[in-house]
Amino acid sequence: MSSELRDRGSAGVEAPIAVTALLAMAMFVIGALRITNTNGDVQAAARAAARAAAAEYSSDAAAIAATRVAAGALADRGQACSQLGVDVQGDLAAGSVVVVTVTCTVDLGDVVLAGLPGSTIVDGEAVEYVDIARGGQ
Repeated sequence: MSSELRDRGSAGVEAPIAVTALLAMAMFVIGALRITNTNGDVQAAARAAARAAAAEYSSDAAAIAATRVAAGALADRGQACSQLGVDVQGDLAAGSVVVVTVTCTVDLGDVVLAGLPGSTIVDGEAVEYVDIARGGQ
């Protein structure tokens, strides 16, 4: 039997394997880019939320302002967190610091075939000084 006859029909098997491998690699790249982009956006949202919290005069108002600003910053950047958490620490006395941690759960359900988990948590933290001239209570 010649080698030409033995190789007939193998492209029908090779093509689906190659296409599956390429799709899995593409899904992995998409998932990794989604996590990376969300990480940068969450860091930016944490910085904006810390600035907003440091401008308030009470802890309750600081927490509300930080949550509102973080959610707005993420929405403006097109990030849809399945769960968003904003934690404000520190006091609002003049010259003190406010620390804001923003936590975002990123849904990866559409790229789970690439070996990524169904979701992952991305968090960002920012520190902002309370203005000495303005200072809280």
